[in-house]
Amino acid sequence: MEWFCGLARRTGGPILELGCGSGRIAVPIAQDGHHVVGLDRSTAMLERAERRARRANVEVRWVEGDMRAFSFDEAFALIFVGFNSFLMLSPDDRFACLARVREHLAPRGRFACDVFQPDPELIVGKEGGVVDEWERVDPETGKLVHKLSSSRANVDGVTQRTWYEEAGDDGAVHQIGGTTTLHYLYRREAELLLSNAGFQIESLHGDRDGTPAGPSSPRLLIVAKRRERGTGRERRSS
Repeated sequence: MEWFCGLARRTGGPILELGCGSGRIAVPIAQDGHHVVGLDRSTAMLERAERRARRANVEVRWVEGDMRAFSFDEAFALIFVGFNSFLMLSPDDRFACLARVREHLAPRGRFACDVFQPDPELIVGKEGGVVDEWERVDPETGKLVHKLSSSRANVDGVTQRTWYEEAGDDGAVHQIGGTTTLHYLYRREAELLLSNAGFQIESLHGDRDGTPAGPSSPRLLIVAKRRERGTGRERRSS
């Protein structure tokens, strides 16, 4: 979270977060005084984000929409996708998303993305067993919530089922959840994708301490700027 807040201080606003979820990045950035727009496909997540913003006493514009096909009447100094949300897009969908990002960046704007890099040894171990993620009290309801997950993975991606168990007022355990597929993005693939989409990578780190990204880095933290047309190759739709 602090990495994105630091970027926002460098670029200034306005700022757009794609896949903003419950607002846990967008709200702290707004608390720093920036104009922030948060976009997400989930109505439920946006409702949680609105409550988070009210508790923090900040204004954020929440928009229900698709990061592959959004349209705003303003340009942004920073557009970012945080916490692996970019991995939820297929390769073609990533390109569509970046096309929209490119159109919405201010002349000196930056695009940022934070995703994990898979460890081959960990991939082998993801064979569907149930993982007890955490158990905590929901600050909004005061009820105990239990998060569990189950994953299956290969070298291309991981399909993860995540569900939450909560005891209702009737004493019964209520369960909600869903299945998500994450499509891995490796360093060389990320470099090629951004180049083909018309971007120039400004920095590429392997962790939040600023270590240069390598094959064994746990994460990819990417900052890129729009490449002017006519400089370098650019993929075009037919």
